[in-house]
Amino acid sequence: MSIQEHISLAQYTTFKIGGKARFFCSVHSEDELVEAVRFAQEKSLRILVIGGGSNMLISDKGFDGLVIRMNIKGIVSSGEQLTIGAGEVWDDLVAYTVDAGIYGFENLSAIPGTVGAAPVQNIGAYGVETSRLIVSVRALDTQTLKCVELSNSECTFGYRDSLFKHQKGRYIITSVTFFAYKVGQVHIEYKDLKEYFKKEIEHKVTLSVSQVRNAVISIRAAKLPDWKQWGTAGSFFKNPIVSQKKFEDLKKTYPDLPHFVEPDNNVKIPLGWILDKICNMKGLKHGRVRVYEKQALVLVSEPGATADEVTSLARILMDCVKEKTGIEIEGEVEWVN
Repeated sequence: MSIQEHISLAQYTTFKIGGKARFFCSVHSEDELVEAVRFAQEKSLRILVIGGGSNMLISDKGFDGLVIRMNIKGIVSSGEQLTIGAGEVWDDLVAYTVDAGIYGFENLSAIPGTVGAAPVQNIGAYGVETSRLIVSVRALDTQTLKCVELSNSECTFGYRDSLFKHQKGRYIITSVTFFAYKVGQVHIEYKDLKEYFKKEIEHKVTLSVSQVRNAVISIRAAKLPDWKQWGTAGSFFKNPIVSQKKFEDLKKTYPDLPHFVEPDNNVKIPLGWILDKICNMKGLKHGRVRVYEKQALVLVSEPGATADEVTSLARILMDCVKEKTGIEIEGEVEWVN
C-alpha cells in the first residue's frame, strides 16, 4: 500500500466535484486498512473513507487529511448467506443475486456506490431497505484497531440512518453478510412498480426477480440522470417524516399532498412532490448546477461546477421548503469540508 499526496478527489465522486486530498491511499485488505488508519493516527489526521463516491459532495478546498479508498473485494457464499467485500460495486452484487435466483435485492438495482456504503446509509428504493437483507456487518474499530462483527440489531438501522452515522469515524466497514434466500417473493407494492406490472398483477402472473430488476432499471432510467454521464449524487435530500398533526395541517393547505404512513404512525412525505408542485423548482439553474428536470430531488452538475454552487442551490431549495411548509429538510448526501 502506498500513501499518495495532493490527489484530486473529483475523479472519485459521481458529482465529479472536489478539491485535493492531502493524503490518499487505496486499501485491498483489512491489514492495509489498519496500516492506513495507523498512519493517520500517528499524524493526527482526519480520515475520509470513500467507495464509489456516489453519496458525497467534497469541498472545492479538498480534504486536509487521509482519504482511504475502499477496495476490499470478494464474494463468499455459505448456505443461505453471502459475505461481500466492502469495495464491491453494489449493482454488481444485485446482478449477481438476480442471476443466482436470490430474492430481496432486485428492488435495489441501479443504485451507484459500493457495498460498504450500503449499511451506512441504509440505502433503499421501491419499498425495500438494505437493512432487511443484512445479517451482520464486519468493521474495523478505529479505537482498538481490531475488527468486530456487528449484528443487524447492533447497527441500529433507521430511515437512511445507522449506527455508523451516529458514531461517525469509529467504524470502517470491511464486509457485509447478507441473507441469500432462493425461495421467496418479489415486492412490487411500491406505486411505480404497481403501475409497471399492472397487467401482470391483474392476471396474477408470478414475477421473477429478473423481471423486477429490469423494471426498476427502466423506471430509474426514465426519471433519473445517468450518473455515469452526468455529475450527480442521486437524491440530494431525505424525504421528510412528520407527525400526524403536522401532516394534517399541511393537508389543509395542500389537499393533494401525497404521503406514506410509517409503522410508528408518523408520516413520510415525498420531498420531490413538494419541490416540484409547491416550490416549482424543477429545472432551476444556479451557475453550473441545476435541479433535474424529471426529478426535483436530484441536483445535476455541469463540467466545471463547484461544490459552492451545489450547496448554494441546495440552500435555495431548503429555504423554499421551510418557507412554504415549515419543514426543515435534511441532506441525504454527505457534505465533506
